[in-house]
Amino acid sequence: MIDDLGATDFIKLRTGGSHDLMKTASCGVIASGTATLEATVLGLPYCLVYKMAWSTYLLAKILVKIEHIGLANILAGKKVVEEFIQADASPLEVGDWIKHILSDDQARANLIYELQQVSAQLGQPGTHRRAAERVLSWLQLTTK
Repeated sequence: MIDDLGATDFIKLRTGGSHDLMKTASCGVIASGTATLEATVLGLPYCLVYKMAWSTYLLAKILVKIEHIGLANILAGKKVVEEFIQADASPLEVGDWIKHILSDDQARANLIYELQQVSAQLGQPGTHRRAAERVLSWLQLTTK
């Protein structure tokens, strides 16, 4: 059966807030940025997809010297999340990854474990409160 968004029973397309979607999804295809870090913290198996103008891409390759662009991969210092960049970001490549991560329980479990390891590097929940307390402490010291 195909619904009004063109999805089959196997794949459901939904709209809504990204956080709520990430909490219920089986996997994700996410553009580079803070959304990838959110997916990492939530333990959502995902791949990163990013395309930009070729001139921008070539300039970035010359100026930016990092192996990965995904925040989880940068934090881990290795490839944890599959990155589909520029020409590699084809529907067939991404579709193959989705099929693989949904059908291979061990690969899925390994990815979730790696995401948990990266997430653990970020510290315990309550970062906003801890940061505010530090700023307040600093302000109190500098105003005395």
